[in-house]
Formats: sequence, C-alpha cells, structure tokens
Amino acid sequence: MGLLTNDRVNIVITNYLLRYAYYRIPAAEGLVSYGEIELPKGTVKEGKVENKSVLVEMINKLIHEKKWRKKKLFFSLPDDTVVIRNIEIPASLARNEAKEYVKTQLGNKIYLPFSNPAIALDFLDDAPENQEFQQVLLYAYPQDKLTAFEEVFDKAGFKVIGADLTSLSVYRYYYLTREESSRHVLLAHWNRDSLGITIFQEHKAIFTRYITIDPMLFSGNKADITVMLDDYILEINRIIDFYRYSITKGNEQIEQVVLAGDFPLLKEAQSKIADQVTIPIDRFAKEELPVKYVDVMGLGMKSDG
Repeated sequence: MGLLTNDRVNIVITNYLLRYAYYRIPAAEGLVSYGEIELPKGTVKEGKVENKSVLVEMINKLIHEKKWRKKKLFFSLPDDTVVIRNIEIPASLARNEAKEYVKTQLGNKIYLPFSNPAIALDFLDDAPENQEFQQVLLYAYPQDKLTAFEEVFDKAGFKVIGADLTSLSVYRYYYLTREESSRHVLLAHWNRDSLGITIFQEHKAIFTRYITIDPMLFSGNKADITVMLDDYILEINRIIDFYRYSITKGNEQIEQVVLAGDFPLLKEAQSKIADQVTIPIDRFAKEELPVKYVDVMGLGMKSDG
C-alpha cells in the first residue's frame, strides 16, 4: 500500500494534439509510458478550448484505455498568451504577502493585456537591508483559459493538481538532464504552428516571445520554405542581440541555445543557426525519445510541491 502514491499523468496540449507521459515518480527514470493523440481540427484554437465535449470525450477514452481514472494530473498550458514582467514590490513584504499585494496593483500600477489573470511570482534576489523595493518576476496568464482546461480534465476523470507553462517544462528537462547548464539560455520551442522564444537567466524565465506559424507554409516549394525558415532564424538572432545589448546592457550574452518541439525542419534550423552564431546549440539529439517529447518529459519531472 502507498508504493505508487507519487505516480502521475502529465499532459501537454497544443492546437492540434495531446501529448502524454505517465511517471511513477517525478524523475527521468520514472517514465512508464508516453504517446500522443491528434486532436480534431478546431478542438483547441489559439491555445483556447473551443469544443469542450470533443476534448472531454477524447481524454475520457484515453483514461479508459490506460486505466487512469482519478489519477493525479499535471498539464502544460500553451505559451501563446503568457506575460512575463520584472516588477518592483515593497521590500518589507513577506513572500506570502507579495501575491496579494500584486493583485491590488493590477490595473493601477501594473497593466496586463487581459483581465482576471492567474498570476505567479518568482523572487530574484533578496533585497539588501534598508532598500525600499525588491525585484520580482510576474508571470500572468488568462484565468478563463486555465479554468477551461481544468474543467475539461476534471470532467474527463482526472484529479488535477497543477499546471505549468510548456516553455518551463522544456527548460526543466534541459537543466535536470545536463551535467552543467548555462546561466544565460535562449530556448526556441519550435512546433508546427508556433515558435516560442524564451530567455532564461539563472534558471528563471525573464523574457518570452510567441510567434504563430501558418502550417500551410510547409506545403509550398522549397525556396519559399527556406525563406520562411530564414525569417524565423533572423528573429532568433535579433532576440539574442536584444538580450545582450538591451536587457543586460552589454554585460552578459546568451551562452546556450536550446531547440525543441515537433517542427519538421528542426535539424535544418539548427544548421542554419550554427552558421550564424558561435553559441552552442542543444537539440536533444541523443535522447531516448524523439525531441518532440521533451516538453511532456520535463513536465513529468516537476515535483508535486
């Protein structure tokens, strides 16, 4: 009794598929099973549940096949509408008071592009004595989108215990499986319909950019696809320079590029980036599972706490 109390299902949802991994413990060696299911077109659109009944039915079928009813679940949210801000709060606030303070400042001193956000805070450094303010990172996400996914999973038969951002899941896998992880990392989570670029500084996400990709571009001729690929890589290079010269004022630079996702030209993208920068690139080429599973594997390594 109690030997499997740490087992958990982990699910990543995109606009076109559901990717899952079942872990007996939240560690790399705890992986038991994995897979993915294509979603009917229009089930999830722009990171938002559009057809709850279809999604519930598909997840319920998966639960029945895998015997996962009432299993604990972590799921990853699409990164399309996440906001990351570096904000100041009074240094006198205890950590358990900071979140409530930030909520009182929404729409007053802190403005977001959506109302009713779900928020989380990540403290940077402890404020020096006698300093009036301290720096924290604010992560905000539309509460209605989060709630819609929670309701679907609950109705299908899971016991939802937490949610994560997909970019954080990918980064978690990177730093937990590498002997040495860099201090300044650019993650390009590149999928069929999107490119999410996130910068991590000392293991904290400090910048994000989400770019939508038209999947129909892949049906064009080779020349058009090459131009499209070059445009996105140019944007990655711009953000590398932006971090060095604008965010860190020339004091720091990206030390590692991490590539992941189900983008069909990920290997070609790596080659093109390598031709333009001298920064090491990690594409998870030596993992046991295909690189597209890095997101859900990283989610599976997240602790319950």
